[in-house]
Amino acid sequence: MRLTLFFFCFVVQMTFGQTLFPYLQNPTPNSMIVNWKTASNNETTVMYGNSPTNLNVTVTGTTNIFSDTGYNNNYYYHTAKITNLQPNTKYYYKIKTGASESEVYNFRTLPLAGQPATADGKIRFLIMGDNQIKAEPRYDTLTLNAFKKLKQKFGANSDPSDNVALTFMVGDQVDVGTLDHYENVHFKKNTKLSPYLPIQTTVGNHETYGSLGMNSYYAHFYIDEITYKGISSGNENYYAQQAGNVLFVSLSSEHTGSAQQTWLQQVLNEANNDITVDWIISLSHRPYQAEQYVGDISPWVRNNAVPLLVTSNKYLMHVGAHHHLYHRGQLKNTPNYQIISGGTAWDQYWGMSNEQDFDDVQKTLTDWTYQIVEVDVTNGKVDVECYSIGGIYTKKYNEKIDTFHRYKNQPKPAKPSITNTFTGPITLPLTLDGSAFYSSNGELLNTTQFLISKAPDFSVIDKEFYRDYENWFGKDGNGNPDLTKNLNAGVDITKANFAANSISNGTYYAKVRYRDRNLEWSDWSDVKQFEVTGSVVSNPTFTLNKTEYLQNEPITATFTGGPGNQQDWVGIYKKGQNPATVTSQVYAYTNGQTAGTVNFNTGLANKGQYFAGFFANNGYTEITPRKNFYVGPKVQLQATSDVYPVGGTVIINYSNGPNLVKDWIGIYKMGQVPGTNTSIKWSYVNAASGTLNFTGLPKGYYYAQYYLEDGYTPIGDKIFFKVGDIVTELWINKPVYTLGESITASWTDSPGIIKDWLGIYPQSIQTPDDNFTSYTYFDGITQGTKTITGNVNGVPTTPGNYYMVMFTNDSYTEVSNRVQFQVTSPTLGTDEVKNSTEKNVILYPNPSKPGEPTFIKSDYPIEKIELVSASGELLYESKNIHNQRFSLVNENLPKGVYFVKVHTRKLFTLKLIIQ
Repeated sequence: MRLTLFFFCFVVQMTFGQTLFPYLQNPTPNSMIVNWKTASNNETTVMYGNSPTNLNVTVTGTTNIFSDTGYNNNYYYHTAKITNLQPNTKYYYKIKTGASESEVYNFRTLPLAGQPATADGKIRFLIMGDNQIKAEPRYDTLTLNAFKKLKQKFGANSDPSDNVALTFMVGDQVDVGTLDHYENVHFKKNTKLSPYLPIQTTVGNHETYGSLGMNSYYAHFYIDEITYKGISSGNENYYAQQAGNVLFVSLSSEHTGSAQQTWLQQVLNEANNDITVDWIISLSHRPYQAEQYVGDISPWVRNNAVPLLVTSNKYLMHVGAHHHLYHRGQLKNTPNYQIISGGTAWDQYWGMSNEQDFDDVQKTLTDWTYQIVEVDVTNGKVDVECYSIGGIYTKKYNEKIDTFHRYKNQPKPAKPSITNTFTGPITLPLTLDGSAFYSSNGELLNTTQFLISKAPDFSVIDKEFYRDYENWFGKDGNGNPDLTKNLNAGVDITKANFAANSISNGTYYAKVRYRDRNLEWSDWSDVKQFEVTGSVVSNPTFTLNKTEYLQNEPITATFTGGPGNQQDWVGIYKKGQNPATVTSQVYAYTNGQTAGTVNFNTGLANKGQYFAGFFANNGYTEITPRKNFYVGPKVQLQATSDVYPVGGTVIINYSNGPNLVKDWIGIYKMGQVPGTNTSIKWSYVNAASGTLNFTGLPKGYYYAQYYLEDGYTPIGDKIFFKVGDIVTELWINKPVYTLGESITASWTDSPGIIKDWLGIYPQSIQTPDDNFTSYTYFDGITQGTKTITGNVNGVPTTPGNYYMVMFTNDSYTEVSNRVQFQVTSPTLGTDEVKNSTEKNVILYPNPSKPGEPTFIKSDYPIEKIELVSASGELLYESKNIHNQRFSLVNENLPKGVYFVKVHTRKLFTLKLIIQ
């Protein structure tokens, strides 16, 4: 069902001079949907045929008129579905509304299921991530370069539709869900490719923001028509779509839960039995993993969706976005890739966030990229190429920055060996030497994995070396924020080095395996045994695999550094029992091992609190501290709202509780630690299920949790809610700053989400959007201080009146008070101060450098830009801009002073310094 966002218009109006650009979506072997937008007239006509000179078939469609708060332009959205087409056939077409007609474009229908699209047996796809930014020419530059690359690869006379079946965009097609952004961010920036290639979309977090939110997404796209084998998600948030022998599974990281997982299982069951599907590619906006803004991923995708997908031998890779860069890694134990195709949205460079080098990521590059996926249907091969246009600091021109592949039915690498010979105990340092890599099909080495254990069955790993032949992570050696360093440059990954005292004394077992660049693992090597002396004395450890178990669920205990007595043992007792005087619930001997696992496969039948102990030599001397755990049902908490008014009643429903004596539910502020901090409110429970009401909570961010038996042992998941609309207190260190001076912001009670951010806006902008002066993330710290510096996404670069406010979770939802301040410049002349503080036109960054872009932002549409030298010579002119933003690239300007004349509602002359 389409949404009430629009209504049908039957009034014919005359339309002159409109430039029409078609937008394709929902391709099938027999149909195509064509959309376009106009400012007037409800006529929706498509003329098509098999040649550009014979468009002999006419199709009429429907026109919907959309409206939006604060959007004054008429928005006529035209939709025509062309049906009864032939599979894998090229059609020429043009669109018509009133007196306006588009150019003649072309598209190609999809091939039949399981079939290739090209004569040489291929089918290809484009993958692109976030566009999001409205005014700066980023995403449109990316699509232009993709268009050029297709011409370069496949011939200057070829059309994109000749060689690519469709484009998949991985969320954040817009910055906010408004008509303005769908027109000017999504459709307008895709006009180079959208007339030729249908675009399929994935829901991002930014689609959910703005005046219309998801309603605008639902209105523009026709995802509810898409099914696979008759399976529909029943909504437009997620869907599965087959193209050739590839099944695309577009997940929503914004609408996670059991319903989506059930649907995914149904799709996967059908695909596994579908002989026309050879490959499965999953997509979601929030990614599987990320080395910047660590933790800003989709836990549901990582922990639920992908583990389900990897059970299929047809699964190829997961594609994410959300992070505005490129990243590629591999799952450790299955032949699957995971990438981030982050498009061109907000700046994201090294040093801007919390960062961590993960084993399952081979490279993180802060580039704006797109990918060409080529599927060889005939030979069971997939090759992926990634092309970059660079970023703000370092420009690239369709530079290939990554390639990877997956070929079916290929041999695995030869079994390696550890070539060291040990004739007696050794002292550290030590290098384990792996044999040379060999693959019978010529594949190259990608990854090695050394495992070292004191347990001969490797049930406990003391040390692991997991390395790819390359590891791109962090700033390069010169500190450039957008250039990445290869940490494994010059490293021989077939060797494992142990520094002095890096492992303790004792007997060890080691093995190694190699992985090629087709993601095939070799067999494990034979195990090599060695003994270390003269090192550190082992500190014993003892852990359980969980802290909460269902009744009768298996329990696994892991130990290292044990004495190695034949009758060392592990026992389980109820909380409060004395092992020396009470018989254990269950126990098991370690059989002389110093490291290993003990499994209690039948678990415990009775709910309650327990502890496990590691005991020496059939006695009650405890080798390590005890481990406490809980056995019983998994309790469920639910708040009746995410937001409660100050003075309102917070209602917490609970179910499936163990209902032990004096179990209780406590409410704490975000960041507080139970036992260290006193709960804000609490109440005992008196049943396995029920409802508790809490009143008198002051404004703030809170969580509720279930605790056992009058103590601080939590079970189940926390639930989060807030009280009050604006709860974060924000302040800055000064009311007036000199141009370029750092600004220090402090706050308390922030939401604590990794993508919370501080925005600075001119005071003339009362409704925050992407027209900010700067934005700053602060790693989700709930209480702290952040110093904002620099002229790029930092302090204001133009004198004027501003305010700072905090937003939550990468949205435009304000969660703090607004703090107003002024920026002054004692060095500007009288006219410059006048022009800058009128807040009608600003120019940044200024000073700038040769080769860097200069951005111009105006409160009114810009008619013309003139760039003039200090001597008055006209160097550049651009007319008919009709936008409130414009960018200049200072590629050939020598250092010096220039003037930019901006013609808007009046003429503004701004000084530009190139240094």
